[in-house]
Amino acid sequence: MAAVTLRAVGERAGVSRQAPYKHFADKEELLSVVAAGYFELVGGMMEEASDAASDPFGRLEAVGEVYVRFALANPHRCRLMFGPEVKGSPYPGVHDAAGALHRRFVRIVADCQEAGELPAGDPVEFAALIYATTHGAVDLAMSGHDEEAKGLDDPLSLMRLLLAHLRAGRDR
Repeated sequence: MAAVTLRAVGERAGVSRQAPYKHFADKEELLSVVAAGYFELVGGMMEEASDAASDPFGRLEAVGEVYVRFALANPHRCRLMFGPEVKGSPYPGVHDAAGALHRRFVRIVADCQEAGELPAGDPVEFAALIYATTHGAVDLAMSGHDEEAKGLDDPLSLMRLLLAHLRAGRDR
């Protein structure tokens, strides 16, 4: 993201090189607004997939699949969304959008727990485990470390395997 400049954005958009400065205080604000839009886009896609599922566990699988497919199809967007520029952004809109997505995911995990599909416990911790594992598998694939010999060639299958193990352990 270091290569992005407001002047280059203006030039690429076909407007004056100074035009973006009329709309954004700085590059960080522009990147935060773009990232917020991606969080909202993924959130909408997850909501649609969740609504199409017939049970809580199906919703969990569906939203996980949306995330994996979006990230693998849009690695630059995903890196922006979860990159240091956005994490440290002083612009609240991006944090609001990311927070809404996180709350939706935690709610789906809690619904699975309430339905007896996942073990009891803190739904935030379970959501963090699922997210960290899935995001890690996606990040490895996006970085070219998707080696079949190491079992890293299919992040979607890894996410499903984790969910299956969590589901099997629900009675522990």
